[in-house]
Amino acid sequence: MSDTKDKIVLFSGRFNPNHLSHVCSIIRLAKTFKKVIVVILDYDEREWPVVYTKQRFVEIFSEMPSLEVDIRVNNKHFGQITKVELEVFQPFDYYAAGNLKVLRHMERIGVPCIFVERAYLDQARDLTIPDD
Repeated sequence: MSDTKDKIVLFSGRFNPNHLSHVCSIIRLAKTFKKVIVVILDYDEREWPVVYTKQRFVEIFSEMPSLEVDIRVNNKHFGQITKVELEVFQPFDYYAAGNLKVLRHMERIGVPCIFVERAYLDQARDLTIPDD
């Protein structure tokens, strides 16, 4: 992969509920890419309301203005999304995820993909939050 500092990455998930491991993954992406578009999957079986999840992410990343993170909501799982349905998220250069099934689907429809190692809570102690 070439230099990513001028690239935009799309990162989707259920984030149900969102937790520190999700934040760690997003921070790692935001330190690597110019911008991260985080897409929260809204679906009927959610334990936590999507509005709560979005609000928490917005609050967290507003405290880190040096990171460009855009929070959005979508009701179509990215393991089933079409290339046409992805147009609402343009522009982006890569799709990132830790879910191999979703990554394979995205590659099949022609989207450049990046595997994101899923962060776990014990890794959070090694993460540096950017100074602003």
